[in-house]
Amino acid sequence: MKKILWVLSVLGYASLNTAFAGVEQYVAAVDQISEQYKQDSRNFFSSLNAQQTSFTPQQQTQYCAIVGGYIDQLYQAADQNRAFLDRQFRQMTRQDVMNQVMSSREMLILKKYNIQCDLK
Repeated sequence: MKKILWVLSVLGYASLNTAFAGVEQYVAAVDQISEQYKQDSRNFFSSLNAQQTSFTPQQQTQYCAIVGGYIDQLYQAADQNRAFLDRQFRQMTRQDVMNQVMSSREMLILKKYNIQCDLK
């Protein structure tokens, strides 16, 4: 009987560790994706003229590609780790990720540039 309880507790501990490892993997992936996005955004904005009040079509395309890649990578990280996420995040769609990114403080600040990204 003790042996069965010990095996069950070891299996429970192993599955708990697996879940924590999955969450840690997801958090690490999101951190890495966010850092890359920040770096790409910094590089993009540092290349702009400080007096500029709107993006050229080429700049808008370039920035939308940065944002689109960020959204895609965040969604892929969530999708790959879906089993380890809280119940409320397991059903997260790409559209949900897109809505969160587009409603972020940074994107709201950029409204003055009239950025129109067609992210589908």
